[in-house]
Amino acid sequence: MRMEMQGHVYPPYRLRIDKGLASKLLRSMGMEETDAVPATYLIFLRGEAQGVNLFTDLDIPRNKALHGGQKYEWFEPIGWDDTLQVTATVEKITEKTTKSGPLWIADVVYDYQRESDGKPVLRELTRIIKRS
Repeated sequence: MRMEMQGHVYPPYRLRIDKGLASKLLRSMGMEETDAVPATYLIFLRGEAQGVNLFTDLDIPRNKALHGGQKYEWFEPIGWDDTLQVTATVEKITEKTTKSGPLWIADVVYDYQRESDGKPVLRELTRIIKRS
């Protein structure tokens, strides 16, 4: 894990909701379309194509990566026609010693702002774990 990435703030990128793709996700989970975009849909729209490639930047090979969970803090609903500005920040990197070797934990915060009015709509904390 590249410890020097702790505190790194990526340039904001633009995210446009794809209603068709989100509808497929909801149907696959046996759910119906709602008035607001579900938070779980946003995890499929990561910024890798926008320059936020956490696995490369943090030196985490995909075969060594574990998903450590996510937490969401909602400020306002996200509408299907909203365009968002997303800023990703590597908030904290922690190294732990385990019986099977070192384990690194990266906490990455995604801040979502509605482009039309600049209001924050969502803050997401994603935890990525790198096994030794």
